[in-house]
Amino acid sequence: MHKSPILCLSLFISLAIGGVAHAEHVTLPEMSVTGIAGEMSPYPVNSINTASPDSGELFKTLPGASINRNGPLTSIVQYRGMYSDRVNVMVDGVRLSSAGPNRMDSPLSYLPSSRLQNISIYRGLAPVSSGIETIGGTVKAESKKADFALSDEPEIHGNLNSSYASNGDVRSSGITTSIATSQHRVQISGSLDRSHDQEFDGGTIDGTQAERDTAGISYGFKQNNTEFALDYDHHDTEDTGTPALPMDILWARGNTAKAAIKHSFENGDVLNAKLFYQDADHRMSNNRFRAVPSGSPFRYSDSDVISQGINLSYQMQDWNVGFDADQATYNADIFDPTNASFKVKNFNNAERDRLSVFLEWNPRLNENWKMESGIRISHIEMDADQVSTTAPMAMMQNLARNFNEADRSKTDTLADIVVKFTRRLNSSLDLEMGAAKKQRAPSYQERYLWAPLQSTSGLADGRTYVGDINLDPETAYQLELGLDWHSAKAGVSPRIFYHRVNDYIQGVASSSAPSGALQFANVDAELFGLDANWYVSLTNEWQLDGTVSYVHGERRDTSDNLYRIAPLSASTKLSYVQPQWRVGIEAETVASQNKVSAENDEQKTSGYAIFNLSSEYKINDSFSLSAGVDNLFDRFYRDHLAGYNRVSGNEDIAVGERLPGLGRSLYIGLNVDW
Repeated sequence: MHKSPILCLSLFISLAIGGVAHAEHVTLPEMSVTGIAGEMSPYPVNSINTASPDSGELFKTLPGASINRNGPLTSIVQYRGMYSDRVNVMVDGVRLSSAGPNRMDSPLSYLPSSRLQNISIYRGLAPVSSGIETIGGTVKAESKKADFALSDEPEIHGNLNSSYASNGDVRSSGITTSIATSQHRVQISGSLDRSHDQEFDGGTIDGTQAERDTAGISYGFKQNNTEFALDYDHHDTEDTGTPALPMDILWARGNTAKAAIKHSFENGDVLNAKLFYQDADHRMSNNRFRAVPSGSPFRYSDSDVISQGINLSYQMQDWNVGFDADQATYNADIFDPTNASFKVKNFNNAERDRLSVFLEWNPRLNENWKMESGIRISHIEMDADQVSTTAPMAMMQNLARNFNEADRSKTDTLADIVVKFTRRLNSSLDLEMGAAKKQRAPSYQERYLWAPLQSTSGLADGRTYVGDINLDPETAYQLELGLDWHSAKAGVSPRIFYHRVNDYIQGVASSSAPSGALQFANVDAELFGLDANWYVSLTNEWQLDGTVSYVHGERRDTSDNLYRIAPLSASTKLSYVQPQWRVGIEAETVASQNKVSAENDEQKTSGYAIFNLSSEYKINDSFSLSAGVDNLFDRFYRDHLAGYNRVSGNEDIAVGERLPGLGRSLYIGLNVDW
């Protein structure tokens, strides 16, 4: 299929931007116009207005960013072809663990868009200070937080964000309110999300209803150069479909507590310390929101995770040194509510402990050269208790016995090294180049999945897998080259990258795996591509901006491609802006994806283009309204990163067919600040 002409136009615009008039009151993406490194780091989204309660919809507007979607609230971050455990997703400074072994409660599901302040990514090579195991980059999602007041007089502030979207009858609201003085602040937050099954041009996507509540309370204290904060958040997702997975969410509940302190010394040095604790539990079933095929058993699964950790860092001039430690323990049981004698202990106290230290040196070498460098050493210990099954099949009994007799205690030592240089070529142009070595140890699913199941951290390919206790860590050698051209009226920031990954972990056909199952194994792979973000003001009222993203992933040991890699895509938005209001039309254009994984029986997808209308009206400093139409022409399309339908009984979508994209949706939103 031929690529869309609009996609070609987006690529052309991103590579060739002419001189145009400056728009004085147009809000452009945040780039500096002087000095080294015009692009902000980490790079944030330009706007947080969205009709979706899912924060992943905002993340995918960033260059190189995509979302693997298994359900309406199950956004799994993909950056430059790497996803799931390879990407370090930090929510309010904490790497949250998923209670569900299929990542139904993915990290971004803990922070709805109505409470989101910002989401950003370190473009390219993530600094070692951004976290442990950042082989696929680091994403930062931050919730709305109250500031301290400027005086001792109490000040009350807050935000209310509420929206409605017609497709799926989506209703979302989030509120944050606080009272603060110059020394104390107290904040209460909460959100509600409700939706019915989503629709497409041709029918209904069964099993896409959603229900989620969140609540949080925060206290802060500030005196002289010291700040202290306590935060508690509760997350409760109930009755939510995941049609690309074999089960749906009955509940996913969790609590997160954090304590943080920051002290700034008189000489400019800064000390940061943080403690966190998380517990979450999850129940899913295959019969609440979908029909169980005749002759198939009912299946339920209970899973949970408890994790805790500490982060310390000390910044002094060009140096940053730190220590991180965390621990997570996972459990998952499978049972049949109609057959009390059936039970499978899928994961039993699967433990993953991480200890890590890092050192960064980020000097400005001279007026035109800046360097960012760092090294991180991490020690990963993993273990799991014995498993069991009441299934009478000899194969299952043998697999359990072999797993229990094996040495399940494993230790890996990882080393991450990053070196980046930024060269100021002139007042408007910077050159960036860098190299890195990054590593990741196997996940608990990849190592300890002993029975042929689909507990695969959200791969959603419909295949069953078994793990391998003796997997080696992944090692990626990464290269990056980019430009930042930025003026008062236009800018473009292209990047090209290459990742050579040794011991990449994926499922392969194996004689030691049960018939039809894939086994997680170490293979060799490479990923390369380019991405760019750009903007240009055409007149005082008209503005163009957009992104372009391309990645190719393939095996180096065979001729196969990697699974679930985002196709070439571009987003182009034309906006008309006035001081109190703006309107815009956006083209989302996606090329066909023919380079698919034969090992995973991956289906090809065709290219498409959809158009979205958006508008915003600022009534005054406190009130603003937004409205728009997504998929204006109700175009039928299939997102390559959507999974395959697992819900039987749907006359509109067959089992095993890739899930279609959403049809036309009208939305309206209200934002109130006080």
